[in-house]
Amino acid sequence: MMPALRRFTEVDGLISMPRSATYPLTLADRCGGEFTARCYVPEDRAELEAMYEDFEPKRRAQGLPPEGADQLRRWLDRVLAQGVHLVVTVEGRIQGHVMLIPLDSEVVELANFLHQSIRGRGIGTIMNRLIVEEARAQGYRRVWLSVEPSNRAALRSYRSAGFQLLPGSMWAQEVEMALDLTPETTVSDDETRP
Repeated sequence: MMPALRRFTEVDGLISMPRSATYPLTLADRCGGEFTARCYVPEDRAELEAMYEDFEPKRRAQGLPPEGADQLRRWLDRVLAQGVHLVVTVEGRIQGHVMLIPLDSEVVELANFLHQSIRGRGIGTIMNRLIVEEARAQGYRRVWLSVEPSNRAALRSYRSAGFQLLPGSMWAQEVEMALDLTPETTVSDDETRP
């Protein structure tokens, strides 16, 4: 039996993701297509590697994902050993990986990788919101990320999820963004459009 599609909850004009999501979640993208967000499990490793091997453009996000099977395996060994990892599946295949990697006891780094076949459908923004709620649920106080300034779609997605540019980073090789997590942090209706 297929679970019901979960959508954003709207209360008083504010839209947010569920505070304590139970995975897997079957969700709808902005085109009406279904996708599933669920926790990564070790049995996903081969399929996750295959997604990254097919990922384009290679090395787009600050040299990630790395090129070459050995480099990819070593990178995944490092990142999967810590933090929170969600995968995105479409028609039963892993097509995305979103992660939170702890920088210290209060701050986590967000990285979001979507296969080119599912970009432009609002999935990245939805996943950013989900992972932010995971960070909040785990007691982190800030989510930090860096993105190349030329990646306009990612910048829009992160802004839509509530992230703010950090001072002085707009003209750097990497733009730094952060979202401070307080119980009052909510994304307004105007900020929800990917």
